[in-house]
Amino acid sequence: MKKIVIIGGGIAGLAAAYRIQREISEGSPLECILVECGDRFGGKIATEKLDGFVIERGPDSFISQKPAAIQLCQQLGIGDHLVATNPETPNTYVYTGGKLVTMPDGLSLMIPTKFLPFALTPLFSFPGKIRMGLDLLIPRKVDTSDESLASFVRRRMGEEALRKMAEPMLAGIYASDPETMSIGSTFPMFVETERKYRSLILGMLARKKNMLLSASKRPKSNFSLFMTLKDGLGEMVDAVIKKSPDIQFQSGAGVKSIAGKEGDWSVQLDSGGEYKAQALILSTPAHITAPLLQSVTPKAAKLLEQIKYVSTATVTIAYKKTGFSHPLNGFGFVVPKCEGRSILACTWTSSKFPHRAPEGYVMLRCYLGGALQEDVAEKDEQTMVNLVRQDLQEIMSIKEEPVFCKVFHNRKSNVQYQVNHSERIDAIMHELQEGLFLAGSAYRGIGIPDCIQSGTQSAESAINLLLGKS
Repeated sequence: MKKIVIIGGGIAGLAAAYRIQREISEGSPLECILVECGDRFGGKIATEKLDGFVIERGPDSFISQKPAAIQLCQQLGIGDHLVATNPETPNTYVYTGGKLVTMPDGLSLMIPTKFLPFALTPLFSFPGKIRMGLDLLIPRKVDTSDESLASFVRRRMGEEALRKMAEPMLAGIYASDPETMSIGSTFPMFVETERKYRSLILGMLARKKNMLLSASKRPKSNFSLFMTLKDGLGEMVDAVIKKSPDIQFQSGAGVKSIAGKEGDWSVQLDSGGEYKAQALILSTPAHITAPLLQSVTPKAAKLLEQIKYVSTATVTIAYKKTGFSHPLNGFGFVVPKCEGRSILACTWTSSKFPHRAPEGYVMLRCYLGGALQEDVAEKDEQTMVNLVRQDLQEIMSIKEEPVFCKVFHNRKSNVQYQVNHSERIDAIMHELQEGLFLAGSAYRGIGIPDCIQSGTQSAESAINLLLGKS
């Protein structure tokens, strides 16, 4: 019987475990143990229930254009629990110049694809619009070297597009500094669009046309761009564990060290226990993986140490609906750093997704910290609540007393894909010995679908190695 040990119980590790469970269910001679140092599984995914409220500690949704998360939900038998965003309130806003401005229709990430809404929007100045329009004339980049998001956007669309859109929206997704963030590892579609079409605007128009043609040939989908689960993303975590009866899930099991080589591995636990295995899947953050690999592959460990993480925090705040001073007619807003606010973004949760707040209440979720304001995320809970309430009063005129405020710290949990990140990951993977596999957000994508795909692929590689599959 061949044994696989998975270290780390976040969604990547859980996806790996479930893929191995499916292989065991088909009669393959495998054993699998997943060890997690914390007291629960799911990593950043954690859902709390409170008097009818569904509160997410970490991510609240995932992107549907990457299919791995939807496929996993369907395999787990919870596909009918998938929930789309509210089609009645699709607006998103940017806080700029002291007010909330609606993002113009046809703005794809930061690329305008409809002329009239873009021409009339007050979001950008007239010179800013002219500069963005020059993308139609600017030549493509000659070499294929990586560059920062800031460099890419300045070159193609100008400083105002960077400041008002790319920094709060694109860099905001990664809680990153656009000056150091790799465009090739975070938004490769922009790089590919420039290479193929020269102009981002022309490329997005062509992509939009192709998507419309493809959509007309497919049956109508109930999926929106962002999806979640009816009872929160924690449903996915619970379902993996429930549907994996042959996997040993062990919480409170910190790993002290690993030893061995090429198919003969030993995992030493902090408790003094030991597991022997022919394959190891490490789905821990890079700064935890690095010391574990130090004795078996020091070059990979040194490269892993170069991957940085920053702290973020969320403040979820609920109010009674009666007398609430804002219509919440949209999904929320983002805040450029130049506006000098503590909040990076705010999701109007009760408007964006159904079943998040009970009848008669509304709920908002504010994001703080990240690479540009990490000190804010390190403050104590009451200070953060005060900062959020002050910002919400000045941005949305909310003066009402909240029903509750929930603060969640995510210390050093957001990985930073800096320039040449992909080359660094290639070098790390090249150094791994046979039977060692890495999975998780540190490598090829931070989103839930990316992590699920990473865990699944690592499990398949381990299965193929141990069972001699091609």
